Amino acid sequence: MLQQYEELAVLDQGEDGAIVSIRGQDGPSIVLGAGYLHHLDKVLAAAMCDIEVEATGQGVKLLCAEIHTLLAAYEETQNKFYGKGAPNSSHSVAEAIRELREMREQLDQLH
Repeated sequence: MLQQYEELAVLDQGEDGAIVSIRGQDGPSIVLGAGYLHHLDKVLAAAMCDIEVEATGQGVKLLCAEIHTLLAAYEETQNKFYGKGAPNSSHSVAEAIRELREMREQLDQLH
């Protein structure tokens, strides 16, 4: 069902999407363009192939990098508009970025 929002504010806009604030929602939300979602779908498929053949190569590394970019932009925007250490999901975003860095380091050690 299509849901319409009376108030939507663009907090940060990039080439592939935007981070927005929707009235009534906790914290900012991420809106991704169709082209970028298609790109992520291809990256995910490559990563899944890497995992299936137990070769954690470029596909998995690229997927980690893409997710890290999304989460870092989200955290930066949230800190800018809601303040550092804001409630909601800032802790989970920071934790996700930390986990991605650890995964990236583990992947680098394999090669």
